[in-house]
Amino acid sequence: MADNHTHYRDYRDLRGDGRIVLYRRADNQGLNWSVRLKIPTTVGYVVKSAKTADDFEARRFAEDLYYQLEGRARRGESVKSPTFKHVFEEWKKSLGLDRKIRSEKYTEGNIRKMEIWALPHLGNQPVEAIKRDAVAEYLQWRVDQAKKTPAISTLRNERTVLNQIFRFAKRKGYISDPPVIAIPSSRQNSRPDISETEWRTLYTYLRKYVKEAQDKRRHRERFYLQHYILILANSGIRVGEARHLRWRDISSTKTLSGQKRLIFTVRGKTGEREVVCNETVDRYVERLRNFRSEEVETLNLEEPIFCHPNGRPIGSFKKGFEQVLNEAGVLRGSDGKKRVPYSLRHTYATMRISEGVSVFQLAANMGTSVEMIESFYGKKRMRDPKMATEVTKFRGR
Repeated sequence: MADNHTHYRDYRDLRGDGRIVLYRRADNQGLNWSVRLKIPTTVGYVVKSAKTADDFEARRFAEDLYYQLEGRARRGESVKSPTFKHVFEEWKKSLGLDRKIRSEKYTEGNIRKMEIWALPHLGNQPVEAIKRDAVAEYLQWRVDQAKKTPAISTLRNERTVLNQIFRFAKRKGYISDPPVIAIPSSRQNSRPDISETEWRTLYTYLRKYVKEAQDKRRHRERFYLQHYILILANSGIRVGEARHLRWRDISSTKTLSGQKRLIFTVRGKTGEREVVCNETVDRYVERLRNFRSEEVETLNLEEPIFCHPNGRPIGSFKKGFEQVLNEAGVLRGSDGKKRVPYSLRHTYATMRISEGVSVFQLAANMGTSVEMIESFYGKKRMRDPKMATEVTKFRGR
């Protein structure tokens, strides 16, 4: 049989049916084996380098690869690895739900980042061949090509999108595991929160702020901003999660003593989770419900709770947030940094820690890791008087 394959040398048909063939090319002086596989129900051959000159290792590689690909074929999955560009185009078409859950601008921005940077470098590579080293080379190329060195946060955002694409490829059966994408760490600073004293100043001023609105439109804007601030600071949900929180997503549970607590079902960067809110959130949500019920005949449960009069979600409270904090005199922290809406999440975390909430329970409720909680809020935790009391207890000896 080997005589019929003059462009091969050391031709070995491992099964005798042409499905698993080992060979060395006649025009290549190298000793490494190549593998040619014929997978049932598929067109053409799969050709790979075994990357070894050892007979036993090459045979094992060929047989393992054959049965892996045969399994893919039986499951209706792709046998030949598509290119990164092909996977990207399939992933892009699958984003219909993302466009509903997240803003159109956010989704299109992620697509555009990949078109500008990832496709020119990774587009023609088989997605199966893109491993950790290939991604590292891409990231270095990405930095070298940019006119201005991208910030670590920018690279991390792009890593998030790449991870989405590779996880999509895994679901489609194109790869077995997504590659590890390592981004250099940046110095982590404590998150800007609002101290307990400043928080009291803020929520007291908010009452006056709403009351002094000059017309109906401004009153609505200020009323919604007030309750946005109160709800986020007492639930810890992310800004993006709040934007798409619907009336349908609100339910309740009870504490061991029988007290009612609202539960938000939110969807964000860590997927879907349930968030148990502080006691006061029940009252804030009820005020919003009553306000909206006066604007519409029937409350639409699919409508976001933070919405414009036409029912569309309020995209951002950033300008109003900055204005009211500035007027209340709490816009900047002791470090001089300007507070932003995300500071409400950090305020929630700091206050929960000061109340003695377990970091494990807090991490689960906030949709983050214990390490993240300890990293960002650990210093504040150690400075809390309650913590100082607990760790310095002395019974005498």
